[in-house]
Amino acid sequence: MVNHQQQHGRSSQGGRGGQQPGTGDQLPVASPLKYHTDEAKKSLKPELVDEQALEWAKGFANLTVAQMRRFYDEFKAIERKILGGKDLQEQQNNFERDKALIMMFKAKAVYAEKRKVSPRAFTKFIFDHIASIKDLRDFQAFIKVFEAVVAFHRFYAKDN
Repeated sequence: MVNHQQQHGRSSQGGRGGQQPGTGDQLPVASPLKYHTDEAKKSLKPELVDEQALEWAKGFANLTVAQMRRFYDEFKAIERKILGGKDLQEQQNNFERDKALIMMFKAKAVYAEKRKVSPRAFTKFIFDHIASIKDLRDFQAFIKVFEAVVAFHRFYAKDN
């Protein structure tokens, strides 16, 4: 019996773009982080938008500025939809409504990696942060962190 991959002319080594060295066919294992210094989630950890954002940006130097902006702009569009609510309760309801759109970024990152337009480090970054977003405050904190990463990335990007 012929398996599905053989029927479509693809090997188990990956589809059109093949594998990236060292990544195999395994998805990254998410390592969630905490964005806040307090339980009320009112104080963002400063190092996440400073030293850590700088390190992440360096790791994505091979990601084009356009690709980075594409991801960031999509997150910002979701944020605008969520924050369009008239009060905090409606915004929280909007967050719950749109949480699947946020989760979808894991698939988008994997797709970009397999197309070889984004590095494995960026896929890991997305997996880690999506796993860290538990509520609206976490999402807003992530947007701030990602904004800092995008700004630092502009400096380090190869296509600067």
